Order: sequence, then structure tokens, then C-alpha cells
Amino acid sequence: MISKDKDNFKLEVRTEEALVLCRETDSCPLTIVIGKEVEKRRIIQLLLNSNCEDSSFVVPIVGIGGLGKTMLTQLVYCDDQVKAHFEIRVWVYVSQKFDIKGILGMILQSISRESQPDLALDVLKDKIQEEICGRRFLFVLDDVWEENVESWEALGKYLKVGGSGSRVLVTTRSKEVARSSMMESPYFLEGLSLDESWSLMVEKALHGKVPQNPNVERTGKEILRKCCGVPLAVSTIAGLLRSKDPETEWSLFSENDLTSISEEKNLTMSTLRLSFNHLPSHLKRCFTYCKLFPKGCKLYVQPLVQLWIAQGYIESGDEGSEEMGLHCFKMLWWRSFFQEVKMDKLGNIETCKIHDLVHDLASSLTGAKILKISDSSAPKNISSKTRHLAVMQGTRVGAGYIREASKSRTFMCHMPIEKSRKIIRYFRFLRVLVISLERDLLYWRSPLKLEEDSWLLRGHNRQDSELFDCIGELKHLRFLRFSCQQMTKLPDSVTNLLTMQVLDLSLCSHLTELPRDIRKLVNLKHLYLDPSVKLTHMPKGIGELASLQTLKKFVVGTRTSGDVGGLNELNGLIALRGELTIESLTNAVPVGIYILKKQLCLKSLVLKWNELHYSCYSSSTNKDEEILEKLCPHPNLKKLEIHHYGGLKLPNWLSITNLVEISLAGCWSCAYLPSLHKLPSLKKLHILNCPNLKGINIENAEEEWPCFPCLSHLEILNCPNLTCMPLFPTIEQKLFLRRTSSQALVRTMIKKVAPDTEERMSSSYTWPPLSKLTHLRLEGIDDLESLPEEGMHNLTSLQELLIFECPRLASLPQAVKHLPSLQTSNIRGCPQLSTERCSEGEEEDIISLDFQKTSMGSGIILPETVLQPAAHSSSHFY
Repeated sequence: MISKDKDNFKLEVRTEEALVLCRETDSCPLTIVIGKEVEKRRIIQLLLNSNCEDSSFVVPIVGIGGLGKTMLTQLVYCDDQVKAHFEIRVWVYVSQKFDIKGILGMILQSISRESQPDLALDVLKDKIQEEICGRRFLFVLDDVWEENVESWEALGKYLKVGGSGSRVLVTTRSKEVARSSMMESPYFLEGLSLDESWSLMVEKALHGKVPQNPNVERTGKEILRKCCGVPLAVSTIAGLLRSKDPETEWSLFSENDLTSISEEKNLTMSTLRLSFNHLPSHLKRCFTYCKLFPKGCKLYVQPLVQLWIAQGYIESGDEGSEEMGLHCFKMLWWRSFFQEVKMDKLGNIETCKIHDLVHDLASSLTGAKILKISDSSAPKNISSKTRHLAVMQGTRVGAGYIREASKSRTFMCHMPIEKSRKIIRYFRFLRVLVISLERDLLYWRSPLKLEEDSWLLRGHNRQDSELFDCIGELKHLRFLRFSCQQMTKLPDSVTNLLTMQVLDLSLCSHLTELPRDIRKLVNLKHLYLDPSVKLTHMPKGIGELASLQTLKKFVVGTRTSGDVGGLNELNGLIALRGELTIESLTNAVPVGIYILKKQLCLKSLVLKWNELHYSCYSSSTNKDEEILEKLCPHPNLKKLEIHHYGGLKLPNWLSITNLVEISLAGCWSCAYLPSLHKLPSLKKLHILNCPNLKGINIENAEEEWPCFPCLSHLEILNCPNLTCMPLFPTIEQKLFLRRTSSQALVRTMIKKVAPDTEERMSSSYTWPPLSKLTHLRLEGIDDLESLPEEGMHNLTSLQELLIFECPRLASLPQAVKHLPSLQTSNIRGCPQLSTERCSEGEEEDIISLDFQKTSMGSGIILPETVLQPAAHSSSHFY
């Protein structure tokens, strides 16, 4: 009996996919690509060939599943030559439903970069043709199955107005698709050679290290012959062999396990099935769960892991359940069950995809326990054995029909409140519940507002607490996602869900209040809120949620009595990690304790006083200083923002050595900042709208000015009195100065670095100053009369130079003509830049100068009279 239940658990998959995906394939290629360079060049030649007939308007790439059609197309799509040749490029994932209106809608949205309303086909056609008329475009239609000639003719007639040389690149498994798309000579993709397959296996199974033992290569190639050059099969087998000893276990694998591959007709599928059979049981459950995700979708990994945890697939260890879940994801990724894994800016895994064949494998391994219902795939009856159920967007089904699945552990629906209430009352065993009263149930950015979805919006402009009374009775619920733009208050009945781990309200943008008894949710780990949510306060007792890890917004209420929590609630939220924004600090009452010292995993902190707070700064200065002092974070903090602070000075804790980015905005009363140049890790600094700020504290600057050791991005806007500042020779990305002094810039360009600062410089930085700067923008700099000749010629990496509204700027150095990397430059609103050699009728003042590259190279065309006399021979310049 136990064994039978264990087998059943392997098949438990949940329809929660909806929570973790965005319905749009990715056009970015993988990092490891082997054996595709020749084919890439051939396809690019087909696309760029201007002598092709109209029959070559559509270029199909044909090959069996797993052969790498999409990957090859990604390489072509992202090639620099292709980017330069086509004015418009659009990537559309099509799959089995060839919906012309949907395809056109996605193309229009991609071109206009705006969400499109539901448009009639004729209106859509007119808008598309207006956008592409006379413009050369490349449209990629990925994974096409449509073999109907009439459908292709209908699509073609809408797109033929594009410029000469426009192409539609199609990937398909079917030769009939190629014929139907009216292409006489499709490109048939071939598999990898044995040597190319071996190179891929070395990368995947041996971490890129070629084995010294020739027997290992001999055995490896023997295994690879069974893969027939199919990259997906090679990657899958390599992922399986990754954990085996190549000298002792590969030969056993070849003799025993590979026999199952030759017994099946579908090579790739049998290879995938073999790899699945070698998975531990908990990984099998995690993988088969993915049946519920639409083909071609992008999965968000963090919610995916949270859903695994909610279903009990992940056992928590010493590292914590989410860390274990991420490890499980990596194990599946290394075995090629997940692909195209992308990282965020901090290097954390963010998204991934599942290959269509891998998706097919998940579907073949599951039975009636998992069901996703849509209008096109709804079964006649739902089995009472169903344990995971999703009703997809636009599907019309009755409550009685769905009631048969009342023992489900997962239920996702996209339907009106009244019907949702009728159904949910029968589901008593749910662990995951997703209810959407809006258009995008599944983190799915649908390009069009479909007509059949309009019925969902009826009756959603009223609060229906009866629905939450039903939800409040789901004693086993661990994951709740509720989406309703009209909801302003979450009913208190939700606090009856004592096992709740994740509460996702990220699409409830009009929410103003959280449940007053939220302290009951003692197991809550993640509370997701819309970034623009207009909460008036935090409920009293929220600080008792010691397990809470995600709370990106904390709002201080106007009072701290009754059921309104104060700033000191944060002292109990010791598990917070990631980002935290504290708003309405104007309402805060000074506290006697440091309330953020214990949050070891907090990486980003944003502190906001009210925007109009500056009108009463004189009366709130001491209060603001006292509050900010007690908001001292743990030294692990990486990013800090302070907005509309009313104090005269900033606290000493601002010198946290791990800070990488600091932003100060609207600090009207501050006169001096702490010694920020002593922060060894500071890379980005933004100082905005601080009119009384005079400088950054600098000691002993009489002889040598100190420098920021590794600052790469600097913005100073609307700080007219800021004259005392450390130098910034290491800037690499962007330097933007607006309505501030030019003194620090001039000093940086002409001064050398102090010896003690040189030692603290990043080892990657070498002189001369600003030699890695790529973007320089100066705007409204009243004291700027000229830029130093000796510093300008150092700007060898400068790509963009913008100078606006500098009334005293009278000349530019000769070196500006010889900047080797300059691509864009514009000077306007500088009346002192005049030329005495203007021809008759021209204005004396040069209001606008547009610099462009000459045909000879990197020289810049400038009137000679606006240039300073050269201090050295031109041979000193590039």
C-alpha cells in the first residue's frame, strides 16, 4: 500500500504553473553553443540575400524535435549583422494554435511597445501595415505547426507591405509547414557530428575538462552514437552521466541502461525517459509538476520553488526549504530538464524554460491526477482522482462540472466571484489556491484583451467577503494568490489560514488595508504586494511574524493606537531578506531601539519621508535625525536610498563598508554628507535635489584631493551649492551633472590621485582619469567656462557627450575632435559658444551643435573658433 502511494506521489503535479510564467518565448541564445556556426552563417546569408525572389519571403528551418531549431534561430536573431540589416525585429512563439489575429497582435505590441486593446482584424491589419510599410523587418515565428495554405496566404498578405528584403523566419518540425508557407527551398537542419557531440558531452558531463584516459572518450562516443547527433538527447545523457565516474561507471551505463533507447522509435523521448528513470523520487515529483506549464513559456524560478514546497515536495534541511528547493531546481537543470536559465542583476537564478519534448515527457508520465482545462481541451467529465486542477483563462465551465475534483490539492481559476465562491466551498483539501478576477491569472502577459474574457469583469467592482469566508475555511492552504484590482481591503477571515506560507496580493493595486489579525499567520514567509499599493498603515502585530522573509513595503500610519502598528514592529521581523521600503516616515514616532540591526539578509533599504515634508523641516529636523539613527541596518546592506529626509546631518552608520549603491533625494536641509569616499565597495552614487548641500566631508584636502576608490556611476542633479567633493577618476558608465558646480569634474580631469587612494583603487583601474567613461552629460552648469585640454584627451572610451544650457561655456578643447570612441554628441543652449566666421544671415550664437563622425574615422566636425588653441601637437592625440 505504501509503495503504491509512493508511486502515485510521483505523478502529483499542480496546475500552479500559472503563477510562475510569462507567455512569451525568449530570443536570447544559450551560452554553450557547439556545432552551429556554419548553419548560422548559411541562414544569415539567406536572410540578407537581396537577390531572392518573393518566394523567399518566408524562410523555414525544418528539423525534428530537440535538434536545436530555436537555439539556432536565437543565434541568428541576435547576430549584430542581422540587427543592423533589419529595421524591425520581432519574435513570436506560435506553437500548435496558428491564430492570425493573435500573431498580428503580438507583432504590433512588440513594435509599438504598448499593450494593445482588443482590435478587430481589419483595424489590427491597418495598424500593422502603418508600422511596417516600407520598413525592412524580420519576424520570427517559433515552433509553427500550421499546414493550411490559406492561413499562410492570409498572413502573408498583411505583411507584404514591408520594405524590400523583409523576411519571416519560421521554425517547424513539419516539412508540410514549409511547403504550405510557399517556400520552395526550406533549410533542413542536420544533427551534430560525433566530434561535436563529444565536445558537448565534455562541457556538460565533465565540466569542460577533456579526459586523459582514451578509454573514457571511446566509451563516451559509443554512448553518443545512440544519440544520433540530436543536441537535446546528448545534453540529457550528459546530464545523467555528470554524477557517474567516467572510468568505472560509463561502461556499465553503456552496456545496461542504453539498451532501452534502442527499443523505442522516438530516440529523444526515450533518452529523456531514461534520464527521468534515474531521478530520485522527490525530483520526479518536482519535474512531473511541470506538465501544467504551457509550452514555450518562461518560468519564474522562485515561485516555482515555493509551489513545490507548498505541495510538500521539498523537505527542509539545515539550509532551509527554499535553499533545498533551489538545489532541486539546479539538479533538474543540470540534467537538461530545464533550459535557458537566466540570472538577475545580482546573479540569482530568475527564469528558465522547458523544451517542448521535455514538456511532452511530463505529460506522458501523468494521468487523471493532473488536469488543465481550456475550451479546446476540456474532457467530458472530470475524474474524482484529480488532485491538481486549473481552469484556464476564457474557459466556460459550470460549478457542477468542476465539483467532481473536490479532493484537489491545487485549484487555479479565472472566473467571476460568484462562481468561484460556489466552487471553492467544495474544496477542503487545497494547499494551493489561485483566484484571478483580472485578465492575467498566471503571470501571463497576454498581448491582446480577448473578447471571450470580457465576461470575467462583470461584478468585480464590489467587495465580496463571502468568497473569503469560504477561503478562510481551507485549513490546509499554504499558498494563496488573489488578483482583483478593485479590492481595497483584504477580509479578516484570511487570517484563519494558520498554515499559510505565501500570500500573493501583487495584483491588488488598490489595496489600502491588511487584515488586523495578521499576527495569526505565524507560518507566513512571503507577503507580496503591488509596488504601487496605497496602504495607509501596517496592522498592529505584524512584527510577530518571525518567519516573514518577503515584505517589500512597510507603511508607517498616522497613528499608532488601536490596530495600527508602529515603526517598532520591524524589530521583530528578523527573517526579512532582499528588499525593504519604509514609507511615510513623517508619521513615525522616535523609538528607543535599533530596529533593523538583526536583519542579516536585508540587501536593499529604501527610506521615504513624505514628499511635501520639506515645508516643515525646521520643526522636524531633530525628530528625523533621531528616527534615521535608529534605522541603522545590518552591515550586510548593499543598497541604500533616502528620500525627503529633513535632518541637518546624516548618521555615522552611513559609512557601512559593504554599500555598493547610495541614493539621496530631496534632503533639503543637509549641508554636508559623511565621508562617502571611504566606502571601499561604493560603485553607484545618486544625489538629487539637495539645494543646501555644500559638500562631502573631506579631511586634509589642501594638498591632494581624495578619490572614490571604485565609483563607476555618478549622478548629481539640482545641487547648486555642492562644491566640495572627492574626485571620481574611476567612473566607467555614466557621469551626469545638472545644476551643480563643475569644480569636482575639472579637478578630476586635471589632478592626479593621492598616493593613499591609489592603493585602495580597484586593481582593474589604471590611469589616466576618466579614461573608461562612456557617457558624459552636463546640463545647466552655471560655472562651466571650459573643459581642460589636458583632461579631455584622456576620454578615450567616451561614446556620448551631451552639454546643455551652460551659459558661460565659451570654448571646447581641441581634443574633442579626436575622441576615438565618440558616437553621439550634442551641444545646445550655450550662447557663449560663438563663431566670428559665420556667413551672412547666420546667428552669432551657436544654439545647437550636432557632432557626427566624419567618413575618415573618428574626427568630429566643429567650427574652429569654438575650439581652444591646442596645447600640444595634434600627433599627441588619437
